[in-house]
Amino acid sequence: MQTEIKKTKKQKIINIFKSNLTLYAKHCLKIIDKQGKLIPFEFNAAQKLLDRQINKQIKERGNVRILILKSRQTGISTYAQARGFWKTVSAENQNAVVVSHLNESTKAIFGMVRNFYDNLPDPLVTPEIKEHTSSSMAFKHGSRWRVATARTGEVGRGWTTNYLHGSEVAFYPNSDIIPGLLQTVPEAESEILLESTANGAGGWFYDACMRALRGEGEWEICFIPWFMMSDYRRKVDPYFELEREEEDAKRMYKLDDEQIMFRRLKIQELGGDDLFRQEYPSTPQEAFLTTGRLFVEPKYIDKAAVECYSPVERYDVRDADFVPHAKGLLKIFENPRDSLRYCVGVDVAEGLEHGDYSVIQVLDHLGNQVATWTGHVDPFDLAAIVCRIGIYYHKAWVLIERNNHGLTTIRKAQELNYPNLFVEKTVDDAYVDKMTRRAGFLTTSKTKPLIIDNLAHLLRQGESGIVDIELIDELRTYVVDARGITNAQNGCYDDRIMAYAIALFGLNSMPRKHRQTFKRTKKQYF
Repeated sequence: MQTEIKKTKKQKIINIFKSNLTLYAKHCLKIIDKQGKLIPFEFNAAQKLLDRQINKQIKERGNVRILILKSRQTGISTYAQARGFWKTVSAENQNAVVVSHLNESTKAIFGMVRNFYDNLPDPLVTPEIKEHTSSSMAFKHGSRWRVATARTGEVGRGWTTNYLHGSEVAFYPNSDIIPGLLQTVPEAESEILLESTANGAGGWFYDACMRALRGEGEWEICFIPWFMMSDYRRKVDPYFELEREEEDAKRMYKLDDEQIMFRRLKIQELGGDDLFRQEYPSTPQEAFLTTGRLFVEPKYIDKAAVECYSPVERYDVRDADFVPHAKGLLKIFENPRDSLRYCVGVDVAEGLEHGDYSVIQVLDHLGNQVATWTGHVDPFDLAAIVCRIGIYYHKAWVLIERNNHGLTTIRKAQELNYPNLFVEKTVDDAYVDKMTRRAGFLTTSKTKPLIIDNLAHLLRQGESGIVDIELIDELRTYVVDARGITNAQNGCYDDRIMAYAIALFGLNSMPRKHRQTFKRTKKQYF
């Protein structure tokens, strides 16, 4: 009788293990620590964060779609292996697949999982192996765990996967590997974890992370900053004194002196803070900066980021109306005030869905960002949006970049009789007494450095007026190349930056008093 009771209790414990990864890992899984000792697997802070986010997704939507952007050696890969192993040994007919970027990593992953199996503590949690190879384990209850190396887009073809873990996906050799792998996973009751340290701006992983940060699509991002790790700290030097930049980092990220000491020593080891930011990022945007140097020192961008806040209202701009929408393209940070005048900078793109963005930036005459619109729209239709926003902000002074597609937007705004369009006046070299007037702002090799240098100056002075974090994101990947030319890092955008820089330029040309008349025509949309 007592034997039966013991078996019943034990089975209850086993059932708890099957439903709780945290307990299962602690009591059933063994890992090798940095000292080479075999120890129980207890989650660190980063692993706990990821585990909570996964469980939240399962509860809310029934599946998992998470991108994990991480610092070095955070234990995320170990967690992902443990989760895939747990799912296959604890349930029937589950298929877990891990895809690594290198053969060496693939072998290490398989060794880790084999170690899990060999050190399971009890027959009740140790399923019998039906088939065993150098890259897979198939169990008699119908589940299978396998690992592969990402070589081509053919990897995973023909598989059906319930659990997919992509390891260091930013380093996969071909961009078509990830989309191909995703096709092997059914929508319902499935989990996909794609983790990586950053590998520059550009590529599938970067694009997916940026979309997730903007709240677009089904993917969520789990970012693991370096300071989350408890062992990333060093004993403080007796003569330790904070440098100005360290004081800023300490305040911004709530660091203690031991963490600052780790940071200082690691920067020395890596040969500069730029590389530290890539390998041990404090923000997702830092992780992706790898080529060129930023057009302004990162600390000034960090300072500006602290001043950012969420919009007070969001709208879609449809015909003559602002339609409230939680994810509307028009973000209002401050509604117009009678005492203020306003300036609008507009960067115009072609309007293609996957191309550059058209951007509208609104500043008050004190230089504070009060609204922004970003989207893909035909240049012709953009004019109505520009005019509608301009009218809302007291017939704002509007500067539309007239390069390329901007001419279409300008001409349509003129047809709509917008009253306060910026007009550039130039003296004709052939006729000194002849003045040429052209609507819109022309970005050239001469004017671009002027407006960008002005933005950089204001950032250094702490007077940029920026409140939109998405503009900050672009600034973190806006670099100076070897020729001294500023552009977005490869794979990134600078549309918000250009519109903002144009708006800042417009403040200096703004009339003291805007025209108050606005003739309505049948062509107008508002």
